Amino acid sequence: MDLWRRAYGTDHADIAKGLNNLALLYHHQDRYEDALPRYEESAVIYEKVLGPDHPRFARSLNNLALLHQEMGRYQEAEPLYLRSLKIKEKSLGSDHPEVARTLNNLANLYRDQGMFGKAAPFYEQALAIRENSLGPEHPDVAWTLRDIACLKHELGQTDEALENFDRAVLIYSNSLGADHPDLEEILLDYSRVMREANYPARADSLDQLRSEIANKNAN
Repeated sequence: MDLWRRAYGTDHADIAKGLNNLALLYHHQDRYEDALPRYEESAVIYEKVLGPDHPRFARSLNNLALLHQEMGRYQEAEPLYLRSLKIKEKSLGSDHPEVARTLNNLANLYRDQGMFGKAAPFYEQALAIRENSLGPEHPDVAWTLRDIACLKHELGQTDEALENFDRAVLIYSNSLGADHPDLEEILLDYSRVMREANYPARADSLDQLRSEIANKNAN
């Protein structure tokens, strides 16, 4: 980053991009304290260079909010998500996939806090946007269906939860392949819900499938 700063100066969009990418790396490595100042500096530069209504600034706010959420700092995350959402709706339009991303993240934030009634409409709006803008067989649609399934389970709506899981697994298998590593995470949640719903044999079958996928991707 020091070479970039000397080449571009401290306030340049490429510096903000580099900081954001470095923060993403630390974030994925669970190095939250290392990621946080990079996300924050990236957002400050984007806002200064590109303006407060630019989609890149909105994405940086979304990333920062997600980090706060994963650190359990829900009060810090919510206003960042809401500001990101407002900018995206204004700059990209209310039916853009980026809007759906932040809506889905907001719903996850509320679900993490047990605010299930508040989460539900955000999930439904995110799902509608993703189906309309990306198509009903897109992996992002499956991801929202997975989240909705978890919410339905927590609300005691087991049948609806299983229906959403079934659709999510089918979409993922058809769009990315039956051995895609991301399918493991959906199957993990699906198995947990099956077990908690007192379907141990079906849960065991899902665990076996997940194990087979993991072994194939390890080779």
